[in-house]
Amino acid sequence: MDWVRDQMTDAKVTQTVGTSVLRLLEVWETMNHKEETAKNTIEIFSKLALGHALVEGTIDNLSGTWVDARPGQIIVTNIVRVKSNIFSDNLGKIHNGRVGKVVGVRYGDIIVKTIDGKTPELDGAHYAPHMLEKLVK
Repeated sequence: MDWVRDQMTDAKVTQTVGTSVLRLLEVWETMNHKEETAKNTIEIFSKLALGHALVEGTIDNLSGTWVDARPGQIIVTNIVRVKSNIFSDNLGKIHNGRVGKVVGVRYGDIIVKTIDGKTPELDGAHYAPHMLEKLVK
């Protein structure tokens, strides 16, 4: 742990972050990971800790390709998906990866009602176009 402390000191890591990292590393060292498992564990943990979705939302009866949504190219009734890493923390757990139908476009906002069957159901959620992907058939 001395090496870790030296690294964080040299990198000028704040005390709050440093304390959190040390606590995580204490738990990490109690686990026996092979290198590939360790890499996968860290990748998945970091996404979930930030509230980012691991799996993009999908619905069985929908087919097509997801493309980045662009302003002016989204209309009412389009099917859209919130990008998996747009929001962090609790908002990410609610919004990231959700699939919905566009119910309105106002002043640059895309208004969506979720259709993915997940809870909480979002009815009237507002997103900027850059936060979304659009299903193209």
